[in-house]
Amino acid sequence: MSDTGGGPKQQEYGEAEINDRGRLTIPKALRDDLRLDGGTRFTVLRDGTEIRLVRQLPELETVSSGKSRDEWGEDAFRDAGEATFGGR
Repeated sequence: MSDTGGGPKQQEYGEAEINDRGRLTIPKALRDDLRLDGGTRFTVLRDGTEIRLVRQLPELETVSSGKSRDEWGEDAFRDAGEATFGGR
């Protein structure tokens, strides 16, 4: 498997076998490490003879406190970026 340089080093978690219904079980240790729960969706990619599973991220949801921009004031939005990204 090729290293994309973005993630941790490759680690082996044992073997997996496709059952007669085409199901593949991901080893529990890997599910725990990646916090994969039932219902987690993946895109299946073929790269030559390799198969890659890429976790699909859930849709982001906008959450509102119900306050308007005027109620928050300009400083709240300016400071939110610094609080989130550490002033980078």
